[in-house]
Amino acid sequence: MTSPDEETGFELQGFPVHRGESDLRSREPVEILASQFVEELRQGRKPSIEIYARRYPRHAHTIRDSFPMLALLEQARSQNEAAAIRRNMPERFPFHRLGRCELLCEIGRGGMGVVFQGRESGGHIVAVKVLPWRVAVVPEWQRRFEAEARIAAGLRHRNIVPVYRFGQEHGYCYYVMQFVNGVGLDSIIERLRETEGVVYQDEIRRKEADQPSGFISSTELRALTTAADVEQADDSKRKRLTRTSWKSFTQIAIQTAQALRHAHSAGILHNDIKPANILLDASGRVWISDFGLSQPIDQRDTTVAQRLMGTLRYMAPERFLGTHDATSDLYSLGITLYELATLVNAWESTSEDKMVSMILEQSPPAPRQIQSDIPKGLETIILNCIARHPTDRYSCADDLLNDLLKFSHGQKVSSTKRSSFSGFFNSIRKRTES
Repeated sequence: MTSPDEETGFELQGFPVHRGESDLRSREPVEILASQFVEELRQGRKPSIEIYARRYPRHAHTIRDSFPMLALLEQARSQNEAAAIRRNMPERFPFHRLGRCELLCEIGRGGMGVVFQGRESGGHIVAVKVLPWRVAVVPEWQRRFEAEARIAAGLRHRNIVPVYRFGQEHGYCYYVMQFVNGVGLDSIIERLRETEGVVYQDEIRRKEADQPSGFISSTELRALTTAADVEQADDSKRKRLTRTSWKSFTQIAIQTAQALRHAHSAGILHNDIKPANILLDASGRVWISDFGLSQPIDQRDTTVAQRLMGTLRYMAPERFLGTHDATSDLYSLGITLYELATLVNAWESTSEDKMVSMILEQSPPAPRQIQSDIPKGLETIILNCIARHPTDRYSCADDLLNDLLKFSHGQKVSSTKRSSFSGFFNSIRKRTES
């Protein structure tokens, strides 16, 4: 028979453990249970609110009413700590070289890293991502950063930026990856809002013009590197994208879905698919970057704060309720494709809380309500990706790819919706509490 402690997975640390409800009434107030619950969250465990309530029925109402707020407060505390650390990200670094790479200039900053353009001792141009704090200051982030490097290094696909190696020097962690001479899809979307059409090569050169001194441009790269070192475009085939390039939008989605299929088949979720993490080189080839929030599909022992790290606007509803799977990545791709096709953000709010409520409780307008020229098949694909209920989405990247290919060949695609949204929260909560 399962003992009470085995059933709940916790015991009251630092206090006598009492098996009876009568003992709890006088000696174990609900504040102690709340303290234990928060401590489990901080240890990265996944305490069940419902099991707490069943174990202590006298306090069940208070537990069910207050513990979800405790989880949100703990999430906010973790996020505030992370934000404070990020605000103190150094402007300059006390080194100009890591391993056999000379760091030429900084080319980008994100939530967990600074990216440099680098040159290896053999002359090859690479990108170097650095965890911008000494590992002794943020040991937990070091583990995450190294995990990101290992995950990305294990993925070999033509649409995923390859990682060559990683290491630690001067007290900083870093990894070396292929330098992709491209532009983010977020920049392409922003430019299409301003103009009728863009040329990838021109957008890349616009971005290069804003880079700091020391940056090696695409023109210089052609003289310094071989085709194996950097993707080069044939200027005689200048790839152009307009606001109604439905076939090109579909090709971008196909390449992204192929990359996700590869990652998912390796048991890895990306967890932060968004326009900024989809790079396009001058030939129109897609490169998925930044696996900083990736994790094994079957990993369940993460804290609430870790599960909710990412970019809110592209986050699937179930992630706010503590669960996710491959369809969560497909949702994020669908929101990205929605914004590319409509040039409108699916969700817009200055309040993070309001945005979360919108994602959980609403659906964005159908794409053709915003842009009537969008083909019906493409709209259906987008809606199949961004359905709020996970079972109404494509079940895997293969299913999404099949419909994208059907649409690209002029064949009909069908809606995947088969269940109402009612009961969604209950079904998710049952999964998180099991």
